[in-house]
Amino acid sequence: MSENKQSMQIIKFLLIVLASTIVAILLHQLQHDPLMTLASKPRSVVVTSGLFPPLALASLVLAFGIMASVFLAIQKRLPGTKLHKGFRFGIALGGMYLVGMLEAYVVYPVALSGEIYTGLVDGSGILLMSLLLGRYLAVDTAEANSQSRPLFPAILIILVIYVVVRYLTYTQLQIESTYATRPVATFIWTAGMGGWIGILYILVGANLYPASPFKQALVFGGLIFGLNWLIFNLFVLLFIQIPLVDLLYRSGFDALAIVLGAYLSSFLSRKI
Repeated sequence: MSENKQSMQIIKFLLIVLASTIVAILLHQLQHDPLMTLASKPRSVVVTSGLFPPLALASLVLAFGIMASVFLAIQKRLPGTKLHKGFRFGIALGGMYLVGMLEAYVVYPVALSGEIYTGLVDGSGILLMSLLLGRYLAVDTAEANSQSRPLFPAILIILVIYVVVRYLTYTQLQIESTYATRPVATFIWTAGMGGWIGILYILVGANLYPASPFKQALVFGGLIFGLNWLIFNLFVLLFIQIPLVDLLYRSGFDALAIVLGAYLSSFLSRKI
């Protein structure tokens, strides 16, 4: 790639990330995240110091930039046209933000509608960014001529392992949750999140490294899901005071569960 072309690619990347972030920020102005006014938790120093607007913008730019970098790193391994790749990635990660946002409603006394709106706004920004990345920076890739494998078992395997590991963290690591006081809501969210991660795996993770289940599981569980999930969870530090170790446990054990689930799904699919 020539130096001029590489420079243009970098400029396109930055403009896409910035434009998508600004769209999300503008939509956020119509209704702020309910965590901003949560009374049951002390507000973060970011809020009380008045630094929330610039730090929130910087954090969202960083999050979108990392997601965009992950997409570009894996897009050549995804089959399909450029826009198809961008759409799948945007739906997968945008949906993860939407479903993940609903955990706040389960754990804290906040409005469900507010969390849904926040998730939809972030998800829309991610989808817009992914479509633009696909259109301007991705390449078309021929569909692989491989035997069709069942999708439902992979989703179910990841869902079950995620639920089991999550409940271990609820009960043994005491990460903040309401599994004892709101058992039905907690289970519905946990199973729903596990199910969506399974869908995410089908959309962008199932065919990354067909010959290596372990490598595929690490890339999907540790990079595509794990890194983005860690950043997602750290966003709560902008709003309220919460122990960092809780967020690290939450993100780390979730990623470990998905690595295991993706590995089993990939390994077993080769035995069917």
